[in-house]
Amino acid sequence: MEEVVKIGIVTDVHQGPLDIRPWMRKFVRDMNNSFKPDFVVELGDLIGGTENSIKDLIEINEEYSKCNSPRYYVVGNHDIQRISREQFKEIVGINYYWLYFKVKFLHVFIIDAAWGPDLNSGGPTGHVPKEELNWLKRVLSKVPKNEPIILLCHYPIAIFSEPTIDNEYELMNLFREHYLIATFTGNHHYGAYREVDGVHHICLHSMGWWERELITGSYAKVIISPHKLVVIGEGAQPSYCLTL
Repeated sequence: MEEVVKIGIVTDVHQGPLDIRPWMRKFVRDMNNSFKPDFVVELGDLIGGTENSIKDLIEINEEYSKCNSPRYYVVGNHDIQRISREQFKEIVGINYYWLYFKVKFLHVFIIDAAWGPDLNSGGPTGHVPKEELNWLKRVLSKVPKNEPIILLCHYPIAIFSEPTIDNEYELMNLFREHYLIATFTGNHHYGAYREVDGVHHICLHSMGWWERELITGSYAKVIISPHKLVVIGEGAQPSYCLTL
């Protein structure tokens, strides 16, 4: 049987002002009882950036933390709209901004691009700082160029005509000679997909919203083999079966 990596992905939960915990509980049940992924990741905006951000984060993270699989976080703009990065890290229990790890045959990069200026009081816009780019370059130099890589980030990459990360080209140029198979991102609540030079760029549909009638509880179950990438969408998230 072909080896696979299974990933549970949720993004833009936006706990607060509305309570999204019932939908997060459904995600956790699916992960623990049915899908049983190698790891789960939240792609940013776990909270909505209200004046109650600390309370919102504690409440929603209590539910997300019930996932049995290894659990990861990506920083989104609303996560640090009202609280500091250090507060966010302390509450969710992580010690990284950006991160690299390997699961079976797959190299995984978590990118923190929430370093741009706050232009509309919604938290930082997309920018990857020089320190992170230098770290990424160092780590990539040790990754065999024929081994598959995925990139996890809050801000969409290579999908829209106007980049949501102001130095997106510099970021993606680091992967030019490597086997990047996909990026998984959030921020754009309706999701999107685009293939560029053989790389599958997948922006996921939001789980939560600020308006109750727009909450879909969406998330994705991703299965990656050496030759195929499958996205099983829940809620409003589209499903894909993509060749590598």
